[in-house]
Amino acid sequence: MRDCGRHACKRRCCNGDCPPCSEICGKRLLCKNHKCPSPCHRGACAPCPLMVTISCACGETQFEVPCGTEKDQKPPKCRKSCHVIPLCRHRSICKPHKCHYGACPPCRLICEEEYPCGHSCKLRCHGPRPPPNPEFTLKTKKKKSNHQSEVTPGSPCPPCPELIWRSCVGEHIGAERMMVCSDRTQFSCDNLCGNPLPCGNHYCTKYCHALKSQSSLSVEKRSAESCEVCSLPCQKERMPTCPHSCPLPCHPGECPPCKVLVKRSCHCGSMVHVFECIYFNTLSEKEQMAARSCGGPCHRKLPYCTHLCPEICHPGQCPLPEQCCKKVTVRCVCQTLKKEWHCLDVQAAYRNIGRDPKDISKNQFGLGLLRCNSDCKSKVQVVDSVLQSRKPKVEEKEPATEKHVGKRRKRRERVRVVNQASRLQRIFTAVKWLLLFVTLSVAVAAGLYYGYKGLLKLSDWMNEVEEQRQRKRFPRI
Repeated sequence: MRDCGRHACKRRCCNGDCPPCSEICGKRLLCKNHKCPSPCHRGACAPCPLMVTISCACGETQFEVPCGTEKDQKPPKCRKSCHVIPLCRHRSICKPHKCHYGACPPCRLICEEEYPCGHSCKLRCHGPRPPPNPEFTLKTKKKKSNHQSEVTPGSPCPPCPELIWRSCVGEHIGAERMMVCSDRTQFSCDNLCGNPLPCGNHYCTKYCHALKSQSSLSVEKRSAESCEVCSLPCQKERMPTCPHSCPLPCHPGECPPCKVLVKRSCHCGSMVHVFECIYFNTLSEKEQMAARSCGGPCHRKLPYCTHLCPEICHPGQCPLPEQCCKKVTVRCVCQTLKKEWHCLDVQAAYRNIGRDPKDISKNQFGLGLLRCNSDCKSKVQVVDSVLQSRKPKVEEKEPATEKHVGKRRKRRERVRVVNQASRLQRIFTAVKWLLLFVTLSVAVAAGLYYGYKGLLKLSDWMNEVEEQRQRKRFPRI
């Protein structure tokens, strides 16, 4: 082996005095960039003789150092501005900084990027930053710090942390809650829904729930609950106003015309007309009066005499009831003399006497207004004698014997026998009614007692059902 201890002499037999090794060393130097150019030797290699130029990122400031020591050297300080353009949204207002090694420092301004909800991000800028140039990256020997920045460079904005008032799914006034803006969870309050039903007349009585929308396909809307179906009868007031209710169930819009048949008597009460309700109510007051008239003579009796109204069927009181012109046969007291007067003269005659024509019956109307003469008196005497002769003779009745007993007497005796009932039978009847009264009292008391118990059990059962319903609707977390 030669002096280097690595290569053999490769000469034929010699006396051991071998020449120095002529090979190149070729070992990796301490700079770890070059190989040793010296002849093969023992021991450590000499330091690398080459020089390395260290410059700033822009290349304007530089100096030379021995190869292998550039890692321990501080980079040159350059007073010129960095020419790397920032990539965040503050590039136009970002302050310039000096030339440097590695990546540009993070932006210190507030992000202020607008969320879809309308709020702005209030964290420090976390937009993208230009990557560092590997040629001018300073590799220091300092230990890496475990401190992490608030926001990863280039990361999107976190969910909106603003606190806002959010209404329930039914959008009831006064049921809002303070929630984080980015929290999209929905909640329902304890109020009733209150939204108008499709009928347009009533409101939903379910608990607060989200409404279905055909135009929206979001998960919240697809899982919404529809309002109840109105099952009430129609309660609208018909136009024109009528006392009949609408036969249809509750519906939107106006009610159909009323076709109910209504009966209206004529003014005098002699006949009854039948009209459709919608037809009769659409008529004016005058047209209704004309339609109700039967077209015949009025059948109402005049107030001061026994005659009927001569006018055609009309509303209200009869015109000029004291001016009746019909003829009335007037007689004397014995009805021998008779004459024909006008009804108004008969009424005047009664008023002169001091009698009211209203109080006189139909049979006696006009009787006694004429004075009787001599013929009337003789006729009255003849009539009285004839009547006396026609009277049957009164015969004396013989006293009733036992063989001829009247029917009334037999009936009285029969009633007496019935009334003489035995005392035992009366007592039995009284006891029977007493037992019946006691039995009914016990039955009523038992019914009231068990009915009250049943109502208590029914109330407990309904409370349990309501509690189960509340547990299912609002399960505890």
